[in-house]
Amino acid sequence: MDELIDVPIVGQPVVYEAALIVLLLVVFTGDWAGSLVTVAHEGGHMIMSVVTLRGFSHFTMDDGDNAGTYVTKTGWGVGELLTRSAGYFTPPLLGLGGAAVLANGNAWGVLAVAAFLLFAAFLYARKGLANVVTLFAVVGIVVALWLGSTMLQMVVAVGLVWLMLLGGVRSSVGMSRGAGADAWWMARNTWIPAIVWQGIWVTTALVCLYAGGRLLFVGDAWPDGVWPFDVPAEA
Repeated sequence: MDELIDVPIVGQPVVYEAALIVLLLVVFTGDWAGSLVTVAHEGGHMIMSVVTLRGFSHFTMDDGDNAGTYVTKTGWGVGELLTRSAGYFTPPLLGLGGAAVLANGNAWGVLAVAAFLLFAAFLYARKGLANVVTLFAVVGIVVALWLGSTMLQMVVAVGLVWLMLLGGVRSSVGMSRGAGADAWWMARNTWIPAIVWQGIWVTTALVCLYAGGRLLFVGDAWPDGVWPFDVPAEA
């Protein structure tokens, strides 16, 4: 574990190589690369359903882009709005948080948190694909932590962060606005058009990609002087 803490990662070749590999996977493998992003998406629904006291029973996946979380208490309300909206926010925000941790040289922290979250998702997964995706991901990360070299562990950690950042953009851009989709539900219950909700989710994903990418490339999320993140002190 000590070898994965305070490891210089910012601007290292592994950051650029992992970014290119993940970008190719996201662009050319579609649903396959999107599976873990979908798990994170459903995880956002599940976490928010607990926070808003609505509860949930499980989640399922039919393919890499088609999944659903079964909430215990349904119906219109602020809790339902927060639960519905959380899905598309979760992957890019996880990626941004992971990038901040990696920028501090803590690849172990990223892998440990990822293993914990995926194991929790596995416990609530139903149907074959959801179980297979979460189980293989947990086993892969644990094996990398236990038996992998320091370089392999860094590659896995950086790759997971890029997958959340890039996959979050892909999922929000390519999301469905058809009947039953999150954007459709939000539009029906808030009178705000589905395209506006998609715009909010896409913007969030792009901002997280920009900030997370800068953290990994140069170690700073925002350029100096960019309001409201770096306001010069008054003389």
